[in-house]
Amino acid sequence: MRIDPQNAFFRCVEDSSEAIMISDRSGTLLYVNPAWQRIYGFSANEAIGKTPGLLHSGLHSKLFYDKMWEQIRDPKVGHWKGELINRCKDGSLVPVLLTITPVRSTHGEITGYMGVAVDVRFRKDLEAKVAHQDRLASVGLLASGIAHEIGTPLGVIRGRAEIIAGNLDAAGGDPATIARIQKSLEVIVGQADRISRLIQSLLGMSRSFGELQLRTFEAKQVIDEVLALVGQNLRTDRVSIHLDIEPGLEVIADSSRLQQIILNLLTNSTHAIRKAMRLGRTSGHEVTIRLKSYGDRVLLSVTDSGCGIPEQMLNEIFKPFFTTKDVGEGTGLGLSIVTQLVKEIDAEIEVRSTEGVGTTFTIALRKPQAQA
Repeated sequence: MRIDPQNAFFRCVEDSSEAIMISDRSGTLLYVNPAWQRIYGFSANEAIGKTPGLLHSGLHSKLFYDKMWEQIRDPKVGHWKGELINRCKDGSLVPVLLTITPVRSTHGEITGYMGVAVDVRFRKDLEAKVAHQDRLASVGLLASGIAHEIGTPLGVIRGRAEIIAGNLDAAGGDPATIARIQKSLEVIVGQADRISRLIQSLLGMSRSFGELQLRTFEAKQVIDEVLALVGQNLRTDRVSIHLDIEPGLEVIADSSRLQQIILNLLTNSTHAIRKAMRLGRTSGHEVTIRLKSYGDRVLLSVTDSGCGIPEQMLNEIFKPFFTTKDVGEGTGLGLSIVTQLVKEIDAEIEVRSTEGVGTTFTIALRKPQAQA
């Protein structure tokens, strides 16, 4: 069977999974393949006659593009290959590995240019997840190393402060002076306890909560257990709890880990609502826990009516030691621990937030029939 080379080349370009565009010498687009249209969202009619400038994200300087074309036109190089970020029709950003090469006539004259772009969003997401896990591992090693070195002398400091406080009255002296010393000792004990809690949080990241035991159970049972532990504290903080739970939903998870996840999310919600109160909100102090079936997953969400998280911080909140809480209210490890626990039980987590309105964390848990 004889193959028409021109038709074969056209079919290869048309059917390629990579985005391909061809322009004339001035940069005006003459052709874009279906993959290019799919990735960027522009139709062929919308693109042809324009320049690749319609993809510019604004994240690269004029100097960046000048150097790109300088390299392409350099006879010793004759092409450009590198990563850049383009903007799709809907405004979303897409990182691509782009290669631009000249298109030449049979006489060797440049008649146009061809760009081939590889969508690297998946790779970037994977790199980010690996980097995040590396940070968690580093924190775990750090925790194991410092727990004993800090914990032992800290216990001595706390113990001595309590001994001194207990003997102040017997030592005699001016009552006002004794009261000031007593207050200072209370501060010492309080700060020692805070450091101790930080160490325990670090250790929580560096070791498992016992052996992982994935089993099938009704998710509502764990929610009820957590609310039995913290319900009174929430009521003391004037926070209302609303439940929207589909009955009888079973999940495959480790119940102790799921309990810790819910507990941490409720703690975060309470802090967010407290902050909203301090900012002047006088009503709507509530947390809603939802449990719904969705395909082969059970979605567990915790929604608060707190202060919300700024959009630019949403990609940072799962990093160790990053916190939006006020000084003294958190260590920045709660969501990092949640991320680790979610990964261990083969679940997924996402966050949506509107500043000034509130935040929703959703955990996608496995259903029994989804077990491999």
